[in-house]
Amino acid sequence: MTDHRLTALQLHDLELMVAGSLEPVATLPSEPGGMALQVPSADGPVMLLDRESTPVARVDVVATQADDDAWWVAGPVTLLRPLAAFDFARLRPGASQPLSEPATMLIGDTAPLPRGDAPLIVVDTGDARALARAVTRAERAGHPVRVMPEPSAAARAGDERADVLARLASLAFGVSVELSVSDQSVGDGIVVLLTGLSGSGKSTIAKELAQRLRVESDQHVTLLDGDEVRAVLSTGLGFSHDDRMMNVRRIGWVAALVAEHGGIAISAPIAPYEAMRAEMRERVAKVGRFVLVHVSTPLEVCEARDRKGLYAKARAGLIKEFTGISDPYEQPTDADVVITEDLSPAQAADRIIRAMAPRHDLEYQI
Repeated sequence: MTDHRLTALQLHDLELMVAGSLEPVATLPSEPGGMALQVPSADGPVMLLDRESTPVARVDVVATQADDDAWWVAGPVTLLRPLAAFDFARLRPGASQPLSEPATMLIGDTAPLPRGDAPLIVVDTGDARALARAVTRAERAGHPVRVMPEPSAAARAGDERADVLARLASLAFGVSVELSVSDQSVGDGIVVLLTGLSGSGKSTIAKELAQRLRVESDQHVTLLDGDEVRAVLSTGLGFSHDDRMMNVRRIGWVAALVAEHGGIAISAPIAPYEAMRAEMRERVAKVGRFVLVHVSTPLEVCEARDRKGLYAKARAGLIKEFTGISDPYEQPTDADVVITEDLSPAQAADRIIRAMAPRHDLEYQI
């Protein structure tokens, strides 16, 4: 049996299954509807765990599909115990009173609210603060409000996401649903991730940047030092591929919390893999702005700077899985800022700060 800790949207899948709005099955990516579930092993049933790692459901696997080092699984889903309460439970499918007239579903939050007092449906995307803002805004304007949990099928529907949500909402609340689609605003928080080889200078630049921002910005600035993270947050992790992924995942989780509460988080791990950087960008984009900085100092320069002798030990085989020598560094292709070796830490901080500005045609302000 394999354990799988559910994402926010997969928990929404279970919620909609309990409410009768979604068929209780996990489906392969090529199949519509159902829960999209990817696990490292497809050997036997999959136990589904909630945010507190409590088993809440089981998937009896009847079909699988390989995908790199993981498996997509499909099969019936059986609920094992009641789900923990969701935010605004009284407004969600299965708990709220039926609507008596057509409703408008708000996807995004930058468009004006409809006039009058017609019912509105807001979407729970897994961002608790955004949901609270949306519900409060609609209720203060005098609208009856319902909350539609976004399922995993909608998130992977691409351009058809809005239509998928509208169809499910119509089924869940028993009324016809019109769409009001706009951009989704995010908060003022920012996460800056500096990535580069060991010895590239990213930690020095991160400290310079943090000092500058603490003087120039009204926002709280948090520097997630790589060595401190390894010693406290990621103690026990090594340097295997999976451990590196977990280390950066933990940094991204903490950094996103800082951004969600309006702060600025700066981190400078090596972050050698594209997948880990993309995962952090995706997480942060839900709550704030993400700035990826590639400190592109060449390998030979990093080796020449090596005060700790780490590169020499790696060349001699004394350190295994050392980035740039025995473990790959995947060069970013989507960096917002590229820092070259000829820039001083102060010049590098200037360049990053310009990229952090909300609009490049204005003087820098946070």
